Amino acid sequence: MSTQTVPATISFPLTSVRPLYSSNRGRKLVVEVDVKSMKKINEPNTIDEMVAEAKLEYAMGKSKTFTSAEELIKELHS
Repeated sequence: MSTQTVPATISFPLTSVRPLYSSNRGRKLVVEVDVKSMKKINEPNTIDEMVAEAKLEYAMGKSKTFTSAEELIKELHS
């Protein structure tokens, strides 16, 4: 069984992109992107996009983890 990946597009406002590094050959550019600006333009509308946004928030440390269902339930009720 083969799985194919479909390329996705993310739009960035130019004012939110700050170049950090460019390779000598000019083939790669490393940039810093303002996440708030990116989220304003790219509202998730598919499951894949929502998962990608959740992964981004996890990587940024904006998620909570729970070791038991009771802790999760307390958080949801608070």
